[in-house]
Amino acid sequence: MDVPPPIPPRPPGYEIRSPSLPPRPSPQQQQQQQQQQQQGAWTGYTQPPYPSFAQAPLPQATSASYSNNNGGGTSMGGWTSLFHPDGAPTPLFEALMAAFFGRLDPGRTGHIKPETLSGFLDLNGFLTEDNIYGSSVASSKLTMPTNTTNMHGFIAAQTGKSNLKDGSFLYTTEDMADYELKACCEAWYFDHKTVVRHPGRNQLPYGGMPLLSLKGFTDMMAVESAGEPERSWRGLNAALRHYGIWPAMGPLPREVFLQDMPRQLQQRLEQVKIRSHRAAQEKLDAVRVQTQIAAQGRQTLVPVRIVSSGTARW
Repeated sequence: MDVPPPIPPRPPGYEIRSPSLPPRPSPQQQQQQQQQQQQGAWTGYTQPPYPSFAQAPLPQATSASYSNNNGGGTSMGGWTSLFHPDGAPTPLFEALMAAFFGRLDPGRTGHIKPETLSGFLDLNGFLTEDNIYGSSVASSKLTMPTNTTNMHGFIAAQTGKSNLKDGSFLYTTEDMADYELKACCEAWYFDHKTVVRHPGRNQLPYGGMPLLSLKGFTDMMAVESAGEPERSWRGLNAALRHYGIWPAMGPLPREVFLQDMPRQLQQRLEQVKIRSHRAAQEKLDAVRVQTQIAAQGRQTLVPVRIVSSGTARW
């Protein structure tokens, strides 16, 4: 019986391929495919401070995601509407605020200080009198703002400035500015926590340093932006340029903002006005009672007045 000759060795790279399977791409082809996929996907700014936004890509502008001010869903240069018709922020606005918050809180504390918030408002073009904390620190006597359509200006006008002078041996300028901003956060229900700024010093009654959370910051900026769309359009574009947020999206067009303050926000504003007056009156009544109790206590310690040779001594 004849023995068949041995099968010669296969050359390197030889593979047996089934007719039903496509040929395996070469390493060069695999690299080209990966590059094409990356070019077709959004790759945006990396948010370092928060895990949920740690590798957040740029939001895709799809007509089904958001509705513009005219009721449609047309994207505008990569951007879509930041607000619903009732003034509620869209997910795109919330993502944008999270991007800003990440820059304002690089230490990942979850809160921002009043000084940080004040600087961000200045960058957004707020007038000095409309920046509650900044105006309180900058002026020696807190005055009433004239622009009450602005949310910060409104809350300052409706709650009434405390007219506390610039610093004293009891309270610092920052303590007094904290008091004003804290009243704003309480009146609008902006999510925050209160801490002691200067441990060991006298604490201003009903004061403390308010620290805004991401939720409170987003809500505050939503109120500001829906309440004054024109100013917010310019201000947020300035902030985008300053921090380099999502440069691939381009500048914010005016169309992604509301045209005017919505009726629902106006109603909320009126509720804040009532709530602010009530809270201010309750604090005033409480301080009056505390003062009366302290005065009654001092009366028990007043020494007898002695009159001698036309002089009086205590």
